[in-house]
Amino acid sequence: MRRSTAARFIFLFLAITSHSLSSGPTYSRFGLGEILFFGGSRIDAMGGAGIGLLGDRFINRYNPAGLARLSFTRISAGFEYSRVSSEDFSGSSNYARGDFAGLAFAVPISKDDGIVWSLESAPYSRVNYAVERADSQLGVQSRQFYVGSGGLSTASTALSWTMFSNLTIGAKFGYLYGRIRQTANFDFTDPTFIDSEISRSTYYSGFLFTGGIIYEGLSDALDVPSLKTLAIGAILTPPTTLYANDEDVLTTTDSFDTTRTASSRLDVPLRLGAGFSYMFSDRYILTGDYVSQQWASTNLPRPRGTEFRNSTRLAIGFEVLPERDIDTYTRRMAYRFGFSYYSTYLRMNGEPINEYYLTGGVGLPIAVEARMNVGLHVGFRGTTSQNLQKDTVFRLTLSLSAGEPWFIRFEEE
Repeated sequence: MRRSTAARFIFLFLAITSHSLSSGPTYSRFGLGEILFFGGSRIDAMGGAGIGLLGDRFINRYNPAGLARLSFTRISAGFEYSRVSSEDFSGSSNYARGDFAGLAFAVPISKDDGIVWSLESAPYSRVNYAVERADSQLGVQSRQFYVGSGGLSTASTALSWTMFSNLTIGAKFGYLYGRIRQTANFDFTDPTFIDSEISRSTYYSGFLFTGGIIYEGLSDALDVPSLKTLAIGAILTPPTTLYANDEDVLTTTDSFDTTRTASSRLDVPLRLGAGFSYMFSDRYILTGDYVSQQWASTNLPRPRGTEFRNSTRLAIGFEVLPERDIDTYTRRMAYRFGFSYYSTYLRMNGEPINEYYLTGGVGLPIAVEARMNVGLHVGFRGTTSQNLQKDTVFRLTLSLSAGEPWFIRFEEE
């Protein structure tokens, strides 16, 4: 009887406090977690704007059509370090972590036709929070700990093709998968209640498709020579179904019980994006993106006090390209800057949760066809209004991009 009473008491606590925020970077607690936009450290340093970018020395992870200019086989691997300082009505706290930022491999099959094939593994979303709070319900003092970890990843393959001299298309097929673990611990000062833990483990799986296009013919269409280096891109990810398998486990000092298992089908909504890139003076690139996703229509569970809304992301970036055949190392570096604004898919207690970032970075040459790209994000997320929290975010990304010639056909003499 004592154990049953404690279990009912814990479930009551979960129902009461599931919407509250206390400390730590807890916005990843809701939905599928923090949705990530990482297109490589080069794009990351330019505010995350890359839908309209074509290039020979980087793998475009945003737009599969952006692969078409690769002339060498390339591999790119990344790492991210993030530090978050969170502030709310109860005080402040700091968190830091390092994460794998994806691996990409691309092989040009036909340079004349812009046919490039790629494989990619990348994070899609991230859950990482820790909350501690003291509370009193029905005269019983307790200390509560909420911890979440995990996230979703994608494994995908993509193909690009230059249909005409100024029109390139691409397609990416991906498998979306991952596990999110959320745990609630309850320590009671009253010995008649049992200290307990409830954990939920949810495994997600599903498929994603992204189609992309880049058009470079606006100069000819409008007869404006100054637009010769303008490229316009677009991406489309149709809605898809995500399958979720839940398992809830109740653990006390003298028991371990699986209290619930369930399966469900969740909606991952439509994502649309458009962008441009423009080169001038043969060394400077300006790029910008707009991306929206229709989260308001999703059937993801909504905790009390939480709403899902359509998300919007705006980004703009600038790059100074390196000079060729120059001995000075600093003049062979690439320099990047940018800004991004992201209205996330969360509205908490009536307050929209938005993000703002200034970005920068460099491309460091380490060999003829290899670069170390460094990206830096500094910005803010959320607000302290309505008993919510404000996060100050510092994020450092490192990626190594290297290439070498494969499948080169030598002419016989």
